Amino acid sequence: MKPVNRFLVGSCKLPLTGDPYVERVTFEDRNCSVARSVDVLGDWWNLLIVRELLWGATRFDEFQRNLEISKGILSKRLKLLQDYGIVVKHTVGSGTEYALTEKGRALHVIIIAMMQWGDKWNPLAEGAPLIPVNRKTGAPLVPVQLADVNGEPLELKDLGLIVGPGADETTRERLDKLRQAAQQKAAASR
Repeated sequence: MKPVNRFLVGSCKLPLTGDPYVERVTFEDRNCSVARSVDVLGDWWNLLIVRELLWGATRFDEFQRNLEISKGILSKRLKLLQDYGIVVKHTVGSGTEYALTEKGRALHVIIIAMMQWGDKWNPLAEGAPLIPVNRKTGAPLVPVQLADVNGEPLELKDLGLIVGPGADETTRERLDKLRQAAQQKAAASR
């Protein structure tokens, strides 16, 4: 096994290599919701399998054909998605089908947001290959946007972070340092 070079970002160790045979780094124990989500969804095949399930594919051969993915990789990714509770496998007649769990179906927002981001920032010259619409009316969707609990739309400049109940001491200290740096920057620009 080759050594893995890593660097520290907050409390997340990241590999510095593109070598697929290097040991996979896990973020499951990190005090960071983004890092733990990347642990599950960071492999591109996982999101593409979820996309296929959202669009209606249910069988192994459909995933393999649509994604042009090897049987071995597909088997491993489906097993991982099952282990994380995103996909369930069940027997239908003489075959096996896969379906999204509630946790998996909740990823539709991420998939649609990625489609919309890709169509805007990494578009095909010909335009969007697929346009998400309201199934009942055929109306296109508005871009996925954040809003507060009062329905107030938010831009990046409007977002802030507060410590949540699951924050450990490192996260608390990191957020405190970020706040101090922002205050110093604001004071310096006055």
